[in-house]
Amino acid sequence: MALTQLNLGSELGVEVLHQRWYALILYQLDPEPTDFMELRRTVRGISTFNLLLQLKQLADLGLIETLANDDYSYQLTDSGYMFHNILLSLEHWGNATLTHELSH
Repeated sequence: MALTQLNLGSELGVEVLHQRWYALILYQLDPEPTDFMELRRTVRGISTFNLLLQLKQLADLGLIETLANDDYSYQLTDSGYMFHNILLSLEHWGNATLTHELSH
């Protein structure tokens, strides 16, 4: 029997990776706290308000944690770190594929 659709868990995971800002934010963060202003500098092309909104949504999904210190900081949860690693794996695959295609 052929698979005609992904299961709900897979669909949710693909949706998170499909969201441009989610992927860029998850790529920039790691398990160590990152200051909001540093994140603001590294995630380019997004308004401050939209960045805050995306961070809230990622926190609601359990992918990041907010640390309310003098300067708000954010860090990946274990689930967020898993997505971070998926993004790195996709990057490595893409780079290897491009390198292979360019060498032929």
